[in-house]
Amino acid sequence: MASAQQTRSESHRAAYLKWHDVPPGMPADLADEFMKRLTEGSTLRKLTSGSKGCAPALVTPQRFKKHCELHPEWAVEAMRLAKANAKAADRLKSVNSFWRKRTQELCLKGLHPMVGDNLRIDPSTGRRACLACRKIAAKNPPPMKPAMIALVKRELDRGISLSQMTFGRPTGGGAVNPSLKIVDPAVFYHQRRIDPEFDRYIVERIANNSSRGQRIRYARARARVQSAERREEANDYEKILALFPISFPGREDAAQDVFVALFDKSLRREDVRARVKQFIAGHNRMFPTNFAKFGDSPLVSLDEALFEDGSGTRGENVSRGLWD
Repeated sequence: MASAQQTRSESHRAAYLKWHDVPPGMPADLADEFMKRLTEGSTLRKLTSGSKGCAPALVTPQRFKKHCELHPEWAVEAMRLAKANAKAADRLKSVNSFWRKRTQELCLKGLHPMVGDNLRIDPSTGRRACLACRKIAAKNPPPMKPAMIALVKRELDRGISLSQMTFGRPTGGGAVNPSLKIVDPAVFYHQRRIDPEFDRYIVERIANNSSRGQRIRYARARARVQSAERREEANDYEKILALFPISFPGREDAAQDVFVALFDKSLRREDVRARVKQFIAGHNRMFPTNFAKFGDSPLVSLDEALFEDGSGTRGENVSRGLWD
């Protein structure tokens, strides 16, 4: 018996001698044996790593990978069988699971039958669940941890509503945002029932929540209206500016005149398009630099540069002597 057992060093030496002077990959007979075991349903893990209760590994993972590199066609068939065997092993593992066998008749706690209306199949995971246990857990949630109690108190001191903390509905109204939720409502209200001091703190902090929420809602409503008005005004300016020809040098000033007329009620919004020519004519009368003359010379702007290569303007050389 003792002679049959090998020490660790002896087993390492035997493994070394087994593969000494063997070319990379697997010999032909070993490759055939490897494929045969895959065909019989053995998994890649058992053949390359071994496991308890099974025969030792047939080859090392490195030799298997090298053999796949040297023989691509053999590798394709081997990997196909290996994937199929792995899936079959997973299914068998699930079927033979201890917990699956235990819950065929009763729930995990051994209290309720797992049949009829008490059995629920989770549509996302396919797992079986006991509805009676779920209902008991919902009616008896765990108490809140001290860190969570402190967080809830801080949020209440900041003016955050209970709806935001428990359901994710923003304080003052708005679309539900799950990321705003910090505590499950069942856990929160259970803590209020079992902790009078915590419940008293909540009652004191939410006494004026209704009026605070209304103020926030009204402020947000006003902000939305004002934002809409500002956007409409910005759009109006672009629309009115587009009514004037691009070649018209005073189009921006004329557009401002239109806005002034709209604000003082001397112009109706629906009449703007028909009055564009009048505003152009009015602007030309007020700034007739392109048409009016001073003597035999055209009337020019005092802001016009005197020379092309200089920055001096006509206005810098004007004196009262021109008019006195």
